[in-house]
Amino acid sequence: MRKRRGRSLRRGRRWLAVAFGAFQMVGATPMAAQPPRPIRLPASDAGTSTAHSRVRPGQKSFDLASVRIQVTDDFALPPESSDGADAVHPPSLGSAQAEPTPVTPGAKDATFVPLETPDTVLPPTPEVPGDVFSLATPITDNHGWLDPYRGRVLEIETDVTKTPDSQSIPSSDEVHLWWQDALKQPLGMSPRAIPVDVSWLTRTALQSSPLVQSLLTQPKIDQTAVVIADAEFDAAVYLEGKFVDTDEPVGDTLTTGRAFGRYRDETFSADVGMNRQLRGGGTLEAVQRGGFQQNNSDFLVPNPQGTTRLELNYSQPLLKNHGRAVNEISIVLASIDVRLTRGEVRQALEKHLVSVTRAYWDLYQARCEWMQRSRLLRRTEKLHSIVVARQHVDTITRQRLRSEAALAERRTGLSRAEASIGDAQAKLRMLTGSEILQHDVHVELTPQEVPPAVLIPIATRDAAVMALDNRPDLDVAMQRIRSASAKIGVAKNQVLPRLDLLLTGYVAGLDSRRDTWGAFLNQFSDGAPTYAAGLRWELPVGNRAARARLTRNRWEYCRALEEFRQATESVLADVDIATRETKTSYQEMSARYQSILAARREVDYLQQRYERLVEPQQSAIVLIEDLLDAQQRLFNAEKDFVDAQVAYAMSWVELRRSMGVLLRAASSQTDDVDASQQVDAPEMMFGDVVEPAQ
Repeated sequence: MRKRRGRSLRRGRRWLAVAFGAFQMVGATPMAAQPPRPIRLPASDAGTSTAHSRVRPGQKSFDLASVRIQVTDDFALPPESSDGADAVHPPSLGSAQAEPTPVTPGAKDATFVPLETPDTVLPPTPEVPGDVFSLATPITDNHGWLDPYRGRVLEIETDVTKTPDSQSIPSSDEVHLWWQDALKQPLGMSPRAIPVDVSWLTRTALQSSPLVQSLLTQPKIDQTAVVIADAEFDAAVYLEGKFVDTDEPVGDTLTTGRAFGRYRDETFSADVGMNRQLRGGGTLEAVQRGGFQQNNSDFLVPNPQGTTRLELNYSQPLLKNHGRAVNEISIVLASIDVRLTRGEVRQALEKHLVSVTRAYWDLYQARCEWMQRSRLLRRTEKLHSIVVARQHVDTITRQRLRSEAALAERRTGLSRAEASIGDAQAKLRMLTGSEILQHDVHVELTPQEVPPAVLIPIATRDAAVMALDNRPDLDVAMQRIRSASAKIGVAKNQVLPRLDLLLTGYVAGLDSRRDTWGAFLNQFSDGAPTYAAGLRWELPVGNRAARARLTRNRWEYCRALEEFRQATESVLADVDIATRETKTSYQEMSARYQSILAARREVDYLQQRYERLVEPQQSAIVLIEDLLDAQQRLFNAEKDFVDAQVAYAMSWVELRRSMGVLLRAASSQTDDVDASQQVDAPEMMFGDVVEPAQ
């Protein structure tokens, strides 16, 4: 018994010596000099484990509903160390069989060539085009179509979203996850870095994106159709002149009065006049005709002579095509098309801004994942170093192979995360169209904005009322109703028979010696005006074409009404879903945060058990498996929390889009907006581009 006890003591001392050397190899404090870290427990377990709930210096504590959480150094930004063990840097991506190499901060690949500190370039603040502000206008001329829906919405009970006491997370001022501060700093992947946020990116997209610029040109193009339609009623001035020299044989005595010779005639005629299509349907024409004639006929007296004639012609439809409403239909339809285009452009701009915002949060998400995978890889390298150092003492081959497999797998994941960062930056360059970003494709974009950590209360009823007043697709649906209604009115008029009033009058003058000017003066002094009046009636047999057009327009109107009903119901459903999604996303983010704390406690517990292991070898391999799995679960919990953060941020973007206020301008251009149309929302969504709710 004494010999067996002595062998155990010698084996324990030898194990401690090897462990001490392994900790020196990885740059950590020897176990003998570092007390084990206590396992953090929630306040609900404080009664049974008071020693583990004590806050040590350097730690933060805060109340989280009924649970008292201690934020250890693992959730704060890791302190910089002289050996770079906790620095944020790309770890080694070399072979999994190679022994881990000390990591140099700022290294990019397996060669670990140090890079210089990236130059941070502050981009200028872009100016948003004024056309964007003009598009973000609420609906004002809904003609009462939305009143029944407003009444239905106002009957909804107020259901302001509130923070559940059991699912709360501290605000950003109370806790900082370990990656948040380091995320805003360059990772050393490029020699230059540009800090960006959602506000700068969206403003840049509105100013520089080719897609945005092409969208903003479409309303201007359609506006020209209104001018073209209105120009149909502009007066037209015309001038026409013709000289004819005739020389032809004579075949009768009625041409020249003689039965022989040829007929020779010189005639000059000129017309100058003005005609105009009147808005009531009539046509007005005033023309002054004049000229002279000379020939060898005996019947032309005087010969030569000058002639003039001042005519005034007017026609007015009395049934078909009568009235301004019928004749100005092209202007009305062109104006409606402009409104339709503005609504469609606004929807496209909102969709583009959502894409820009989503790309920003994809970049945020990719950088967070890269940092989390970097930390996971460093922990795996540390564990692998310990296993390799103990391979001549108590480590079996299975333990080493298991740690090497985990190391290779996590290096691969880090490489994929780095590629995701590049993909997100390329997408942002494409969506914004910024010359600053496109000039240097290797510049690193550092996100400066983090998702909100508080639940902002909003009632579905208030959001629905705002959506009814601001959604562009509702405006588009109502403009289609207006267009169909106007076409029905015109089609009804076209069914009527054509009955036109025709009026004409003129004065004429005559003078000798080709004196056209004398004839012009004589037309006002000699004789009296000539006038005529009449009617013209016309009706196609059966009138089938006009009746078919009327029937078609009525069906188009019915279709537009049903489309409007569907659009309104879709808007209300979108608001309901978006409002609920903000609450659900926040609850999911809260649960993910609690998962991080639980996973962190599990990793600490298993790490302590493995470092202080005094059990047989079979327990060691089980502990390694459990520790690697726990590290992976912690990484998954942190990654899922970031995913939930991004989902919560995007849920607010979608909510503002569903309310139709995504393009609401900031600064002085929004001072006219009624305060009742505002809603509390995170200012982080679009900053100065999208108006923060008051």
